[in-house]
Amino acid sequence: MNRIPESYYFYKDQLRKAKEEKAKLKKEYELKVNGLNDEIAFLKEQIRSQHTMIEQSVEYVLKLEQQIKSFDLELSIDKKEGA
Repeated sequence: MNRIPESYYFYKDQLRKAKEEKAKLKKEYELKVNGLNDEIAFLKEQIRSQHTMIEQSVEYVLKLEQQIKSFDLELSIDKKEGA
């Protein structure tokens, strides 16, 4: 009867350990990638919110500028009529 060499069991055990380590590292990698994706999504949402806030601020400034121009026009008309 042919007997399996002792080295076969050693390498079989080493292969099993390597596969377990690979699975562990793969899971850690996936967790890190998912964490980074969550962080990226959060940052994108923050950027969108800041972009919206800036757009609203610019619109408000433009509205104020228009009101100032309108007041200046009214004042210049009142000065001409009063003079």
